Parts: sequence; structure tokens; C-alpha cells
Amino acid sequence: AFEFSVDTTQKRASATGGNPRLSPWRADAFDLSYEKYFGTKAYFSAAVFYKKLKTYIFEQTNSTYDFTAQGIPTCGPTPGPNEVCVFSQIGSFKQQLNGKGGTLSGVELSASLPGEILSDALNGFGAVLSLSLTDSKIKIDDAALGSVPLPGLSKTVWSVTAYYEAHGFSARVSTRARSKFIGEITNFAAERSLRYIKADQFTDFQTSYEFQDGYLKGFTLLFQVNNLTNEPYVAYNAIETRLQDYNEYGRQFLIGFNYKL
Repeated sequence: AFEFSVDTTQKRASATGGNPRLSPWRADAFDLSYEKYFGTKAYFSAAVFYKKLKTYIFEQTNSTYDFTAQGIPTCGPTPGPNEVCVFSQIGSFKQQLNGKGGTLSGVELSASLPGEILSDALNGFGAVLSLSLTDSKIKIDDAALGSVPLPGLSKTVWSVTAYYEAHGFSARVSTRARSKFIGEITNFAAERSLRYIKADQFTDFQTSYEFQDGYLKGFTLLFQVNNLTNEPYVAYNAIETRLQDYNEYGRQFLIGFNYKL
């Protein structure tokens, strides 16, 4: 498949296409995990993994692709506003390609810790934790950034949720974080391109109360705040001081209720 379009404002061609020669992901892999349960609520798990990739798939944009064979006319001195033509036969072409070689290894830890296993005074309190550490020797070539790690891969990802649930009342605070990574964003030419994405840490809060008896039994009130600390999304070019995209999405407040018979 090959689909191309022409931006009638910038008079630039772009395309996406398939790759009939694409091979699937292939790897020699080793995984080992351990799980320990304490009663019916608490657990601890650990896992290690190692993968030696023979082939892998990544998406690449060639910003110097020659569209001459597609027969798109070249614009005259004064092209019309909606005229389908291009100032240059060189545009961008995005497709999936195969990479070869490289290793991927890491460790994953997770635990659930109800407070009552430590003390009766902590009944209703608890925490859920997870940590993932990954090391990758896999690189892909990008026209703008050069040799970069696999898109979407952070070396460190962790999350912590602390909660209290008892007598119809529930409250929890959850934080999730990841280290910097290569992400895909839309650039000024309205094309998808790779960028460095700064490390982030998002915190959400939720509380609710369910009436236990009386006329309101089964009725629950809910209050929730997403992105409590107003964490921004930041993209940069190799060095964190060279910002390319900075967005603050703000906090999101939700109030609701539900009723169950």
C-alpha cells in the first residue's frame, strides 16, 4: 500500500506506505519470575528478562524521499491556493522497517501491602508499588536525531498508590513516573516525527463515600482530580534546554455519583 497527499498550503508531498519485505519480531528470550503471597491481599513479585533481538520493527520517516515517479506536477511561479502541485519533488515518506541486532534486559518488581498485615491499627490502609528498570542496546536511525533508542522505551518506570478503604469511605493517591524517552509528535509540517520527551511524574487523587444504610443506601458520591501537580509535557532536541514543545494540560476535576440497587 502507498498513500500520498499534498499539503496545498506548503505545496509539499508526504506519504505513508507498507513494507512487503517486513519481517516479524524475532528474539532469543529468557524470563524468570518469583511470586510470594501473604494471605489473600498481600503479595510480592519479581521478574528478570533478557532478549537478544534478531529482527525488530520500527517506524521511520524519510524526509528526503523523491516523489518524481508519482507524477505530481511542479508548481508554477504563482500557484493557486488549492492547486495540487509541489515546489519540490522531495518530500517525506513514512513506513515500517526492520532493525537487526541488539539486546533488551531488565527487572520488574511489584508489591501490594495492606496495612492490617503490619498492625490492626492500620486496617483499611494500604499501598501498591511497582518498578521497572530496562536497559536496551537497540538503536534506530532517524533522519533528524541520528542514532536513538527504541521509541517509547524509558529506562525507569515506577508507580505508587496509597489508599484507605473502610466503612464506605475510600481515598487514594496514585503517582506514576517514567524517565526520558523517544516519543513521536506532530511537527510544524504536520508530519509525525521523533523527539526526546522529558521525564514526567503524574499524580491523581480520588475519594468517594458510599452510604451504608438509610434511604441513601447504595448511593455513592465521588470526587477526583487528575494531574494534581499540573505536570507539563515537554519535548526537546537532544539537550533539554532546547525546547521544541511545552504543553500544560492543567488539572482536571471530576465530581460524580452513582446508585446501585
